[in-house]
Amino acid sequence: MKLITVEEHYDTDANIAQFNQYSEVKNNNPFQDQLKPDLVDFSRKVAYMDAHGIDLQVISDAGNSAQVLPDAYAVDGAHTQNETLAENISHYPTRFAGLATLPANTPDKAAEELEYAVTKLGMKGGIISGSINGQFLDDPRFEPIFAAADKLGTTLYLHPGVITNDQRVMLYDSKAYPAATASMMAGAMWGWHMEAGIQIMRIITAGLLEKYPHFKIASGHWGEFVPMFLERIDGFSGIVTKLPHKFSDYYKRQVYISPSGMFTAPQMQLALTEMGADHIMWSEDFPYVKSGDTTREFLASADLTDAQRDAIAHGTAEKVFDL
Repeated sequence: MKLITVEEHYDTDANIAQFNQYSEVKNNNPFQDQLKPDLVDFSRKVAYMDAHGIDLQVISDAGNSAQVLPDAYAVDGAHTQNETLAENISHYPTRFAGLATLPANTPDKAAEELEYAVTKLGMKGGIISGSINGQFLDDPRFEPIFAAADKLGTTLYLHPGVITNDQRVMLYDSKAYPAATASMMAGAMWGWHMEAGIQIMRIITAGLLEKYPHFKIASGHWGEFVPMFLERIDGFSGIVTKLPHKFSDYYKRQVYISPSGMFTAPQMQLALTEMGADHIMWSEDFPYVKSGDTTREFLASADLTDAQRDAIAHGTAEKVFDL
């Protein structure tokens, strides 16, 4: 079984240094420093893939990303990150494909960087992590990014990002448990997934998929809660929106989901029922999640037809990322 995983991550020494010096947003993963070797060393990635039967990773910078640097550093930082990623991929062209880091807070520059990265560097799309300084992408000022993605017919991976301090204080801080618990609850445990789902809800409700039908959205963690609420969203959104199609029609047309290492049969079956195998890809979230042999074995033994298994293992990703 050919296996492609699509939400896998990297970083560079230069970006880590710049992020630590200038970013006001701090990753809440307590093991970020220990993860560095697996983020920056591509030979370690290949060794891991060989050991666990992964043929190709679609990789991106989605943790301490140049995207969240102050504007004075974000544009050049993202460009340098993309150039370095392309250089690393050139050493292992059959094992990796890349997504471009985008300086989303400067939308015109982000659109330019997306076009450059796709047409000149061979990137397979771009990635945006979380809200942009607390602002969601449905704001009209971000439209150049969607226009560029649509023109290119490429994919935007809408990944979670560290939520704002105001969100954390209101929703997750508590006198009943430690601050570290609140931070994790606000992040990878729950909060940034909920925010990522809201991101996609707002984009569709704002009519951006109606206006731009030729780009694709990739969404991890089984779609960041949205697939389990599609019928509920349809039931209420139709009352208050004037879009010509249902929310779920846009979602099922242009959104493609993957598990990001959440290898559980009930979630897979719900996703399969709602989306179909041709809108599901596979992902581990390496190195933030290291499932080892389970990455392959779970899919190999899942209750799927051969056609469904092939689509989820590699076919959908090949279509979405033009591999």
